Amino acid sequence: MKLLTAFRTPVLLALLLAGCAAPPPTPKAPPAPEISVTPVPLHPLTLRVSGQGLTDTLVTHYLQGPYYRLSLPLLLDQQYRQVDSQQPEPRRFLAIYRSQRDWGSVSVTAGRGSIMNAFRVQGGGRDGYALVLKQVRICLNADADNAPYWQSGRWVFSPSRPGRFECSGRTRGSLFQKGSGLPGLLGPYAEDGDTVLFDTDWTRLQQIAARLSARFPHLRVPHIQ
Repeated sequence: MKLLTAFRTPVLLALLLAGCAAPPPTPKAPPAPEISVTPVPLHPLTLRVSGQGLTDTLVTHYLQGPYYRLSLPLLLDQQYRQVDSQQPEPRRFLAIYRSQRDWGSVSVTAGRGSIMNAFRVQGGGRDGYALVLKQVRICLNADADNAPYWQSGRWVFSPSRPGRFECSGRTRGSLFQKGSGLPGLLGPYAEDGDTVLFDTDWTRLQQIAARLSARFPHLRVPHIQ
């Protein structure tokens, strides 16, 4: 009996020490904040404007809107000015920008079957509004040595120095900062390849929506009650 007791004592002590050395339980992660996404009517558009000023409004939006990770809007805003615009076919528009030495551009392509919807986002510190554009692509360009031109159904950029590009509507990557949750927090309302514009200023998004509709009459805006 004494031998058995002597054997049990170091075993119990080892188990006790092992229990003390075990890592503390992992704390449970706080629940994710609830975010609501609600469709907002865009049709009929309450703001009636022409298509003029579309690209300047887009540059301002990308410059002042939250959560973007873009460098070209600041460059275009401070060092360039718009000198020309072209719309060689109904689905393509391009504005040409010029600095003292370089060329830039802002192009918008609204493909066949393009659609525009608007949503209000609330919760999780992401209160604002979003335009979701399907079959629409926006491209900013700067630091080129020549202006782009239209040829054989496409825009042609300088082969020697085409400049830098930042484009929306990519199937991989995003123009939003990592950690912003965008565009993913829109859930099923936004898919890979969609162009998403997010802003806390609803009036600015309305201006963009109205100018897009004026520039691209085929851009469909679903009716929402």
